[in-house]
This record gives sequence, structure tokens and C-alpha cells, in this order.
Amino acid sequence: MTRFAPLFALSAALTTGCFFTDEETAFIEADDVRLELPDSIAAREGGQVRGTLHIGVQYTADQVNRWVTVIVEHCARVIAYLDDVQPTSREGNTRIYGPYDDNDGRDLAWLVRVETLEDGSNYEVYVGNRGAKGQDGMDLLMTGDLHKEETKRSGGFKMDFDVVEKYREMKGPDADMSVIGGVVDVTFKRDVETEEKVIDLDFKAVSFEYLGYLDDDVFFSDDKYTYTRDAKGGGTFDLTLYGEWDDYGWSGPEQEKASVQAAWDGDGNGRARGSILEVEGVGDMKHGDLFLDECQGTDGFLTWRALNEPYALEAPGYNFGDPETCVLSASALDGL
Repeated sequence: MTRFAPLFALSAALTTGCFFTDEETAFIEADDVRLELPDSIAAREGGQVRGTLHIGVQYTADQVNRWVTVIVEHCARVIAYLDDVQPTSREGNTRIYGPYDDNDGRDLAWLVRVETLEDGSNYEVYVGNRGAKGQDGMDLLMTGDLHKEETKRSGGFKMDFDVVEKYREMKGPDADMSVIGGVVDVTFKRDVETEEKVIDLDFKAVSFEYLGYLDDDVFFSDDKYTYTRDAKGGGTFDLTLYGEWDDYGWSGPEQEKASVQAAWDGDGNGRARGSILEVEGVGDMKHGDLFLDECQGTDGFLTWRALNEPYALEAPGYNFGDPETCVLSASALDGL
């Protein structure tokens, strides 16, 4: 996912002169959509064992944070810049900027629409070929909104990866090494005073095909990732992904559905469960469905781990510990 960071060189693409205006558009902040995990779910040195599931949660959160916050931060800079620029035109409360040809020499043009609301803003970002004359000849790349009331903030954005693939120069120099598609819809609710937060990432037929990086692997998701954080720092993370899981020789080229549900308290004690399932008879897992449970302490190391048989028989010593050491009960994962 980090290969999509070059998407928003848009701030450098605006060529209009600066005629200062009196606009101040409320916009999404990176902290609104950042997935924050406890320190216990982090890299550890030493001989003790860390959880496979929690490593997966950490890796996924890191990857999501990179591309989500990159998008938000670049868009925020663009909107802040446009607040000081005379719009190309107006439609009621909507300011329209562009089309502007891309300044980095790419065959791209950009158009931005910003609507000021009483409690926030709506915005749309369009992309087209260099020389585009208007919105009609361009494609909607992203749409989003922000609403705020006292300490409460909510909103999100939707990005169309099919549009990114259509204008492949947005993917940067490695554009030919991947094929992407689908739509992701990121929404959030956040209290800036307590830092309570809910983030949903709804993947609608999103596919990532990496050509040459990961043995031409294809990953697909048509599910929702959900992250929560409470006022004490406890939280949950639920994710689902279709992919090829052949690292241990337990699966072949068929795709199976992998899911992980994780929960932790404010001290960093955690519990997680995961599964790799054949769906509607599709999949080639060596011994059928795989299930894994883990618990960790505040130091980030496992206290219990259990892999279902016969996979456990193929990995002697993998299962260890006692489920009684789990600080969080299984009910912490209910509803995920």
C-alpha cells in the first residue's frame, strides 16, 4: 500500500497566482484517521516470543496509517493552499479550482471542489489528462467531508482505485509493478478531548496485484476493517483479507479468507484470534480451515498461543502457555 504515496503531488501542481482570500476551510486531520496501537504491540528484541496475530495487526495498522495519513496530509496542504487562492469559479458555497495541469510533467490535470458548511466542509478531487478543459472530461478520484461540534469530529473520504489505475502516473515510477482496483471508504468519529475514536475502512472489491514483488500475489478485500479506541487507551481492531497464504507451505495458489480480531486494554494486555478459511469451497489449505488464538502481556510477549490440529502437529512447540494467563477474556472479542 505504501507504493501509493506519490498520489498527491497535487499541492505542487497548482499554478495559479496567490490572490489572498478570507477562507478557512475545516478539514480532516491525520490524527482523525490514525490507528493507534499500544506500545505492547510493537517490535521487541530478545528471545521471548511475540504473537503472529499481533505482528499482523501492527503491520496492517502501519501500512494503513502510511497511505491513509499521507492522503489526508497532502489533501490538507492542498486545501490550506486553496484557502489563499482565488477560485477559478464558484457555485453557491462551492469554490472550484482548476483544471490545473500537473507541474511534475505528468500527463495529468487536477480539479478541486470545496464546499463550506456551517459545521465543516465537503470536497471533491478530480483528475484527468493534461489539457483538460473542465470537470466533464475528468474522473472523480476522491470525495470527502468533515463535521465538527465542540470536541467532536466526524467525516472521512472515499477513494477510487480504478481511477488511479486509469491514470497510472499517479502510482509513481513503479506503476508497471502493480495493478489496483476497487473503492475504499474511510469514515471516522473522534473526540479530541478524550481521544475516543472509531474508524471504519470499507473495502469495496479492492484488489492489489503485485507483479514481481510478492511472487505475483493477488490480495482482495470486500470487507470492512474497524478500529476503536476508548478513553483509557484500550481498543479493538478487526480486519479481513482474501489472499494467498503459502509462507509455510500450508496453502497453494488459491485464495482463502483470512481474518484477525484483536483487543487490548489501557495497560497493553492483549488478546487476538485469527482464521484462514476456505469460502464456498474455494481454497487449497493443506488441512482445511486454520484457527489461531493468542494472549499477550503488557511487555508485548505472548503468554499463551494455540493453533488448531493438525497444523499444530506440523509445528511442534508452536502451541505453548496457559489460557488462564490471559488478562482479557474471550468476550473481549465478542461482536468483532
